[in-house]
Amino acid sequence: MKKYPQGDIAKIALENERQEGYVRIGKETIDTSKTKNNYLIVSPPEIGYAEFIDQRIKQAGVKRKVKDDAIKMVSFVMTSDKEFFENMSPQTERAFFIDCVKFVKKRYGEENVISAVVHKDETTPHLHINFVPITPDNRLSAKYYFDGKLAELQTAVYEDVGKKWNLARGKVGSSAKHVDPKTYNKVVKQATEDAKVQNEVLIEANDCMARQLDDKIQQNKDLQEVTADMTKRLDKTLQELSDAKVERDKLIAERDKEENYSQALKDAKDGKIAHGKKELKEQVIALTVENKRLENENSILAKDNGDLFNEYKKAKAFEEKAKVAKNAMFAVREREPEAFARTFFKATGIMQAFVNMFTAPITLPRSRIREIEDEVEFEKQKEKAKQAKENASKYYWSK
Repeated sequence: MKKYPQGDIAKIALENERQEGYVRIGKETIDTSKTKNNYLIVSPPEIGYAEFIDQRIKQAGVKRKVKDDAIKMVSFVMTSDKEFFENMSPQTERAFFIDCVKFVKKRYGEENVISAVVHKDETTPHLHINFVPITPDNRLSAKYYFDGKLAELQTAVYEDVGKKWNLARGKVGSSAKHVDPKTYNKVVKQATEDAKVQNEVLIEANDCMARQLDDKIQQNKDLQEVTADMTKRLDKTLQELSDAKVERDKLIAERDKEENYSQALKDAKDGKIAHGKKELKEQVIALTVENKRLENENSILAKDNGDLFNEYKKAKAFEEKAKVAKNAMFAVREREPEAFARTFFKATGIMQAFVNMFTAPITLPRSRIREIEDEVEFEKQKEKAKQAKENASKYYWSK
């Protein structure tokens, strides 16, 4: 976008329309054999750019006096990159530039548009469109449209035209400016030469980096082997820690469960019956386990008692036999003292065998035998008392 005062309008008209007498700096950028391919979207006024502008200012009723250096014309150059126009048909190209013209007419007023011409005799097809910057309230003011509003203008072009044609939005806030082709070619030539020098430097740097990279790759292989070994060891250690944690948690859970059951059993024995479902379940399990333990213990005791009782009966029977033998021996001593003395003192071998016959076959002490006898006697007395009570009860109820 460029703004022009009165003095620049005539040469811009010559350049846009390629009119006779036009001499342009950087002429070598124009292929005159292709100038015939240039075409108009909005034809220029027959009366000329300058006269058209003055008439439009009067027609709009601009009241304020126009200064000699006032901006009377604004010119847009609208295009895209070279790749955009490759393999594009003339009809499609024309449709694109018509959309650009429609945008300018809609934004700045169709009545203010002076001309719109497409140049195809330069590197890339582009549109030159010129208009008078008359505001909606009929003032001549380029500042109204452009001061501080260029970013908004770029966005508007993208929204109305760019999106439709799949063009990318220019960088917001970019300070890039349009340059004339001659300056552009010089810049490109210098940039190309600089790029060649930079490319040579880059090639040399690349070789050096390649050698360094080979060294790094070898170092990396060695490091990978060490890392793999360390990783393997670390994984093994982590697995061992994980297994140990699982075992620890299992032991803690079992310990907590045993503590819960021990407390539940104690509460149950103390008569503290739980009310919660979980606590009650723990008490039932604890009592069941305790009952099973007691059953096993009773079974063992019952067996021990049975064995003791059997030994007691054997000892009792043997004691009865020994008593009979003792009485017989006392009777012999009393009635036949001479025969007894002769037998006892002169035939000790025979007598010793007789004495050994009465040796107790069990190792139970005498006190335990007496205890068993007392227990048996107590049970007999208890049974007799019970029977007497039942008989008394039957007698009472029969009355």
